[in-house]
Amino acid sequence: MMITIPVPPKPQARPRFNSFSKRAYEDSAMTAYKRSVKYHVMASKHKLIESGAVGVSITFFVYPPKYLLTKKKMAQELTNETLYVDKKPDIDNYFKAVTDALEGVLYKNDGQIAAVTMQKLYSLNPRTEIEVEEI
Repeated sequence: MMITIPVPPKPQARPRFNSFSKRAYEDSAMTAYKRSVKYHVMASKHKLIESGAVGVSITFFVYPPKYLLTKKKMAQELTNETLYVDKKPDIDNYFKAVTDALEGVLYKNDGQIAAVTMQKLYSLNPRTEIEVEEI
């Protein structure tokens, strides 16, 4: 099942700490992003995988920086979405944000994820494409 999440990818933020209560919390922008991802996937009405190993294939399409937009030789690669992102943020931070958001929606627990394929590409249409299957 291929699902497109039409929201620009956002890396998992580091936890924040309340200096008074010493409790960790997630910033509001990260919470809003995860909620948006969850709702887009819920709208696709895919069945929850209750148990067993899960394989995930995910592609993060990230909007390119300005310096790439001005290079004519990069225009075709950007249009074809074949230019890999070799800059920060790390791909595992993007992955963590999405898989946390989809827990309880596509699979019961993200601990079920046993196989992963992921890539980070530049695109003029930022989004995340995810495919989840029982293995």
